[in-house]
Amino acid sequence: MTDATDDLTAIADARDTLTTLVEPVERTDTVPLSVAEGRVLAEELVARESSPADGIAVDDRLFAPGHRLRSTDLGLLKVAGIDDVLAVQRPTVGVVPTGDELVQREAGAGERVETTAFTLSQHVDRWGGKVTYRDTVGEDRHALRAAIQRDLTRDALVVTGVTADDLVHEVVADLGSIHVDGVASDPGQTVAVATVEERPVLLVPESPVDCLVAAVQLLRPLVAELSGAPLPAHAHHHAALSEPVESAPGVRTLVPVELADHVATPLGDGEPTIRDVSRADGWVTVEESDDGLAAEASVGVIDWEHA
Repeated sequence: MTDATDDLTAIADARDTLTTLVEPVERTDTVPLSVAEGRVLAEELVARESSPADGIAVDDRLFAPGHRLRSTDLGLLKVAGIDDVLAVQRPTVGVVPTGDELVQREAGAGERVETTAFTLSQHVDRWGGKVTYRDTVGEDRHALRAAIQRDLTRDALVVTGVTADDLVHEVVADLGSIHVDGVASDPGQTVAVATVEERPVLLVPESPVDCLVAAVQLLRPLVAELSGAPLPAHAHHHAALSEPVESAPGVRTLVPVELADHVATPLGDGEPTIRDVSRADGWVTVEESDDGLAAEASVGVIDWEHA
């Protein structure tokens, strides 16, 4: 009997596939120092003025190309006489929500206000992408085809509300190629990685939790790759699990947890909701090689909200 995970792709392999489909953005902007936080440098920066009290001399090398500027860096640059920087343009990402029952506001009977793609857009903006958040597209072949083709001017495209073997898959396969169709992740299994006209396309579920997992594990590294900058590390804490966590063999399980007194308490009874995620202080990972974690196990808690 074939294991259900045999046809799924490991998250790391899906990430490698996605990031190798793109080249870093080469477009640049001259950005005033006052709005340069988070931008990726396109050139080496050297001091233009000296500041002996700060140990800075003219022509001292401050930062290399590819460095992502932090708030503390901006003070150093100001002291060194730098008022603006040449930065890589933020990668452009189109986000297209799909689903007949979704509306932007004022949901009627049988309708729901679209929130998954909206929330995803906020994450992409925080990760350094320039987002175009589109109106919801219904499950119509011609409308979906037009929506996907419209955003091929972007560096990457994300389509939400996708389920396994649905109409979106058919349209994307007709326009391009699907390279990964399902990842060994819980939540986030029904994710697909595709290309259309050499543009990376990520297909993610409507479930806010599944979408968040897919975005953090796959889209965040893609935005960093497009920016030509290293992927920032998430904040990391150590704790002991308050109770055991189960995981299917061959699947990476990601569990939101609350932290108190160095104890991590899983949220959601194995099926976390967006409310659980909003309460979470971080996430615990059960790797594919493990079938779970025991109570009182020492774990790393990753804070996805802060890089």
